[in-house]
Parts: sequence; structure tokens; C-alpha cells
Amino acid sequence: MTVDADPAPPGILQRYLDQPITWSVCAFDGDVKQTYPQAPTTMCATVKVPMDWHNPDAHSDIRLSIAHSQALGASKGLLTANPGGPGSAGVFMPAYLASYKPQMFHDFDLVGFDPRGFGGSERLRCLTTAEKLNNLPVTADYKRRDQQTHLAEVAEAELLAEACAATEFGQFVSSQQTVYDMEFLRALVAKPKLSFIGVSYGTWLGGWYADTYPTKVGRFILDSNMDWTHTHWENMSMDPMSGQRRRDSQLLPWLARHADDIEGLGATPAEVSAKYETIRARLVQMVDAGTSSVRGDSLDMMIYGDTYGNVRFVRAAIDILVHDEYVKGPGTTGKVALIHVDNAWSRIGRTLQRYDSLSAIRARYGVVPVNAETAAASQLTTRNTLLTKAREQAAKAVAPSQQINLGSFGMTVRCNDSRWSKNVQYYLDEADRMTSAYPFAGYLNGVPMCAFWNHEPQDRVADLQNAPQVLMLQSELDPATAYEGGLRTHRAISPHSRFVAVDDEGHHSLYFGVPASCIQDVGDSFLFNGELPNADVVCGTVPLPGDAVVYPVAGPVDQSVATTSSSQNVFGSSPLLQQVMDANANHLVR
Repeated sequence: MTVDADPAPPGILQRYLDQPITWSVCAFDGDVKQTYPQAPTTMCATVKVPMDWHNPDAHSDIRLSIAHSQALGASKGLLTANPGGPGSAGVFMPAYLASYKPQMFHDFDLVGFDPRGFGGSERLRCLTTAEKLNNLPVTADYKRRDQQTHLAEVAEAELLAEACAATEFGQFVSSQQTVYDMEFLRALVAKPKLSFIGVSYGTWLGGWYADTYPTKVGRFILDSNMDWTHTHWENMSMDPMSGQRRRDSQLLPWLARHADDIEGLGATPAEVSAKYETIRARLVQMVDAGTSSVRGDSLDMMIYGDTYGNVRFVRAAIDILVHDEYVKGPGTTGKVALIHVDNAWSRIGRTLQRYDSLSAIRARYGVVPVNAETAAASQLTTRNTLLTKAREQAAKAVAPSQQINLGSFGMTVRCNDSRWSKNVQYYLDEADRMTSAYPFAGYLNGVPMCAFWNHEPQDRVADLQNAPQVLMLQSELDPATAYEGGLRTHRAISPHSRFVAVDDEGHHSLYFGVPASCIQDVGDSFLFNGELPNADVVCGTVPLPGDAVVYPVAGPVDQSVATTSSSQNVFGSSPLLQQVMDANANHLVR
């Protein structure tokens, strides 16, 4: 891609390093110590940073939510982490990771942060009016590629772009500005280098930091890589393919193999697929008739998110069964009810029930009261669900001009990071084409709001010149960050990376998600000893939940590698990490 010259890193004004900071014990510290009682106390604070690091006096300062703990042993340096997004909170992430790998507590000082715009940091406010929301066209199914869907996608994108650019902060919610925040945290703690663990979008953030500050790079593990040497659109445009591949090559066969423990979905992949399409079609009919708010495209997105994690294949089965129960007896509310959830749960055998819980499924569907944190981790969030909630607010507005805050849209980061085509018809044609080629979720990108973004991008050419080698981990069948994209970045930055491919694996997040010894050994050797393999590596993996063996899948890796027969699930001892990964998988806002 062709971009302007990368911006020179700004200096850090001394006033930011000298600011008074009030520390207190983090709210999540107790959860961490329940998992690992010997953990150091993690302290939290709020610090000020410039809204625009290149022009610190041109705007008011913004707040960053940060966390810090000191190494229990001789410190090997400072480490931070990012769980993905863009838009995910991460202040707790280093401590949560260390609760699973306690040697991190012994070897590293840890600093966590919520990226600017999100979580407990200065929040992006995407502002519109009740009148504009009330005038938005709607579609009953984004997969139905007709004129009404096109009208809705274009109108939504234009409204969101305008809303998220409504404040001066919007143009500075970007990866490059977040990279400057990360460097400030390194300088604030006064460590010579920064080590980093990034998952999904976190690999983009880590890659850009390494490119911006190559001499400050410690040990960087980039897990489930975006193609962070290309544009966000080039990444997003691979998602329909990778989502379809994971579903067709692993999820559907897995559901069929476990027909004895999953009542009524089918005993072959074709039968499962046909059952799914029957349920989905009925959902769309009911929405068309105005008798239901339970959407077919929302079920697609639930299943797409479920495929991020192997253990969540069980949840995918339950999600399909919940909707099967609903279409068989929808009731009068137009919503999924407690009886639908409980009946679906009873259709899963005990062998598979141990991978989930009825309480979690009830929380997922909102059929019992839950707190905001649980809801965020378990309930689906898409552009449509957010706009639906905003329309409900708008319907209660006292005046058409009443301001409605849509929240913090992570797509704002993507708009600011890359240059986007302004040709709206191109995106419509691509969504139509992708839906035909990849019918499961080919429509998921629709028309990005970035087609209407009115700020210049803050992009860069990331080649990692002068940086030490980073470790890249990539699963063959990842639905969210396609293997082909990670490999393309590895080749683009060679020789500054070592690449570990995992055959017959689709889990999104490998080092803290898949208990295969090859993955764990490579990651541990680098993180704790600074030792990388002498060459790129292909690892085997472990069986899916309830399986006794690994079932080979034809794909881009396909090498004969050793696998282990262990069916242990890595999250069995780390519910904190499962909560983080669930939250990311359920947040599918485009």
C-alpha cells in the first residue's frame, strides 16, 4: 500500500512524566488473587496524556486508566498486553494472563491500560440525534441483499461516521496515538524496554509499536495476527472466507460427530447445516411478519463469535438449540424466554454440559437479571444491536433534536488507521459478492462507516526495520484473523519475525488458549528466556472438546506434525481469561 511517510515519534513533555498520580488497589485484584493467591497487589490509577501527542497544547488532555504491579522476583523488564478489538478494555489483561502463567508475576513488572476511547479511559462519544435515529431505514435480514438492505447499510454507515466524528476526540482515537500512550507508560515506569503480548487487534497495536519504537522492543508475542502490514479493509475482507472455513471444516463436523450428545441437530454436517438454515429461515419469516425481534443474522453472528474458541463449540450447539426452541414455540413477547434456554440446555448431554453452564447461557440471553460486566462478556453486540438500543432511546426522546450517545465504536480506530475507499457502491457490491461466495457470514462487513469518515488517516508502513525479532503465532483455521493474512505480514517483515503455524487448529488466541505442548514450549521459551526457534515452526494441536483425537482438515498448512491426545481445556483453570475472550468474541461491531 502507498502512504505518506511515517510520522516521527513525538517527544514526551516532562509535565506528563511529573504529574501526581494517586494509586489504589484495582477492583479486579481480588479476582486475580482468587486464581493465584501469591500474586502481587495490582494498583490502579488514572493519568493524563495529550489528546494529540503531536500537538499537546492544541487540545485538552485525556484520561488513561492504568494498572501496575512489581515483579515478585528479579525483574526482567516491563510487560503490557492488549486483548484485541479495537475497542476492548485491557487494564486487567497482564494480571489476568499472569494468573494463568504465574511466572509472569515473578519475572516482569506489569502495566495494564485501557486504550484511549474505551473502557475506563477517556471514552469516545459517538453522538447523534433522536430524529436521525428515527429516520434510519431498517432491514429484517442483512443477508438478504436487496435494495432495502442496501439503503439501511448506507444510512447506518453515514450516521455512524458523523456520530463518531462529532467530537474533537474522534480523530485521535487511533492506533498510532495509542502507541504513543504505550511509550509514555514505558517512560513513566522508567524501564528501558517494553515487552508485549497482543492478541488479534493487539497484534496490530504491537506491530505498530515495534515499528515506531524499534529500540524499545523487548519480547513481543503477537498471537492470532491481523495482517498489520496492510490496511484494515484488506483484513476485514478476509473475514467472510475465514469464518466460513472454520464453520464448515470444524464446527459442522464436530456438531455431527456429537449427535448422541446434541439432540435434534443432525448426524452429518449436511444435516446440521440444513437444520440450521431451516431455523434461520423461520426466524426471518417471523421478523418479516412483525411478531419477533429475534433475528436470523443475529444467530449468524452468535455462531461466528462462538467459533473463536474451541470450548465455545458447545455454546454454538446450545445457541442453535435455543433458537430451535424459540421458533417451535415463540410465545407472545417476541423474545427468547427462560423456557427456551432451559429446554435447549436439556438437549445437551452431560459430557458436553461440563464445558459450559446453564447460568451462563441464561445470562447470555438476558432471561435472568445480570450485572453489566456479565452482560458485556456474554451477550452479543453488533452494529444492529447497538442501533436497536439507540432507537429505543430515541423513541422516548422529548424532542427530535435530543442528543443520543451511541457509545464507543471501535470501528473509529480502523477509520483513523487506514485510507478507505469512498466508493459506497464498491462496498455494497463486495457484500453482495461475499454473501454469494460465503453464505454463512459473507455480508458481515456491509458498508463500513469508514466510507464516510472525514478525517485523514494516521497510517504507517510497518516493516520493523531495526527491531528485534518478534514471535508470531497463527492457527490454520482462525475465523477472525485469517492464516493467510498473518503469513503475509510475516513475509513482509522478514527477517524480523519467527512464525509458528498450528495445523488443524482454529482457536483465536493460541498461547493462552490451546494447551498443546509445542505452542506452550515455544511461547514460554521466548517469554521467560528470550529464546526463539532457529526456524519457523509448525505445531500440532489437541482435540476439540469431547473428541479423543485431532481430526485433520485440508487447509493452508497441512503438514504432518505431532499432536497430543490430551483433551484438557486451558480455560478450565482460568475463568478470567475465558471472560475476556468471550467478551471479544461477542463484540462484532462493524
